[in-house]
Amino acid sequence: MRTLSHIGIPSTEKMEDMAYIDALKVYITDHAASPNKLEFLYFESDSPMHHLIQSRAHVAYNVEDIHTALEGKKVLLPALDCGNMIIAFIEEEGVAIELIELK
Repeated sequence: MRTLSHIGIPSTEKMEDMAYIDALKVYITDHAASPNKLEFLYFESDSPMHHLIQSRAHVAYNVEDIHTALEGKKVLLPALDCGNMIIAFIEEEGVAIELIELK
């Protein structure tokens, strides 16, 4: 079962208080600080993230088991351990979908 986590929106500018994720070469805002659950992303030019993630907004969902949630899906970014969570991106209906398993 999926529950809404946030909406991710690519940005052309770095914003204050963005956190940097070195492995993905992306800066992100804290969606928990947004009343609308918005996360803004600023990508470095050599970010390995799929162009669909870099060019369009994505929807992010919390899932209980990310590996089960990835089965049979078109994977854009395989499961990646980010400390307190594991994230992955899939494509559904032409849109990037982020899946998050909280540890």
